[in-house]
Amino acid sequence: MAEQFDSLSEKAKQVDIAMKYTRGDIVKAKEMAAGQYLDIIAVKCKFLVEEKGISGIFIAFFNYLEEYIANVSAVISPRPILFEKTRIFDDWKLIYKDIIAIREEPDVIDSQNFTYFLIDSFVSFDVFPDVHEHNLDTLTSTVREIISRSFNAGPVKCQLEFDNADSLSLELAGVPIDIPGPDKKDIAEIVAEDDRVTAIEKEARYVIEAKAMLAPVRGKNVSDLMPGDRIKVLLTGSDVVSDKVLKLLNAYDANGSRMPITGRIKAKVPFEKGGYMIYAFVAKGVLAKIFEEENVKILLDSPQEEPVKDSGIFDRRIIIVMAVIVGLILLSGIILLQIL
Repeated sequence: MAEQFDSLSEKAKQVDIAMKYTRGDIVKAKEMAAGQYLDIIAVKCKFLVEEKGISGIFIAFFNYLEEYIANVSAVISPRPILFEKTRIFDDWKLIYKDIIAIREEPDVIDSQNFTYFLIDSFVSFDVFPDVHEHNLDTLTSTVREIISRSFNAGPVKCQLEFDNADSLSLELAGVPIDIPGPDKKDIAEIVAEDDRVTAIEKEARYVIEAKAMLAPVRGKNVSDLMPGDRIKVLLTGSDVVSDKVLKLLNAYDANGSRMPITGRIKAKVPFEKGGYMIYAFVAKGVLAKIFEEENVKILLDSPQEEPVKDSGIFDRRIIIVMAVIVGLILLSGIILLQIL
């Protein structure tokens, strides 16, 4: 029983982690934790710059759904050994471990500038379509040109292979993931300098971190949200107040994962640099603090349904009621005449 509980607890932790990469979509997060939602394509490469005898390995992790480069990890040797010894068809986790281990060896070349050059080149060459379509020949030709330019050298040998993966697996394997968007530090600086935010937070007893649940099709645009609107939010903080609110509302599923709760918007603060800070009550005196980018749609607690019109049924019901009333009047009249 204890082992089963530990397993459920671990799965719940994985779902919480996955929420970072699914923009708060708990369904997709559960699929990612189950290995069914793959958002990453890993491009594994080994190369040899023949005229300089330099060899290297790199893995580039592309989030092809959101179209950003999650991570690029590389290692370079002044000898051909990496090209000769690396088995490019090994799983990405094994190759990543090799890269990390080889970096600790004394005779490796600093690969930081090369890594930056790779990232910039992937963007400028727009390799995303070839990565997405697993177009190995075209991508190999592009990577050869990028490496040749990087080392200012002639012909380059390289071999590429693809692996499908997910962001959760990358994080669990220790791969740093660079998610695009406003940095938490930048957001904190913006908030600290804004008197409107300070005034709102002073009025609350507690302010906790949260994410808004998105609804791309039927949601309400963040720019149209008004005070009083009820939205679905997911508490993301690991603080005591968040835990108490979740327990009070019993906002956990069968696996122990957090579930979205209802928040009533108190205020929405737009920023000149883009985005909004949304404050929503999730309990008495407790404000959920949500930073959201522009042009996204937020899931409402009770989305308005289009009214279903069926005037025919309504009219028939009126006729039946009227007929019953008329019948009762006539019956009452007959009874009175007989009595008199």
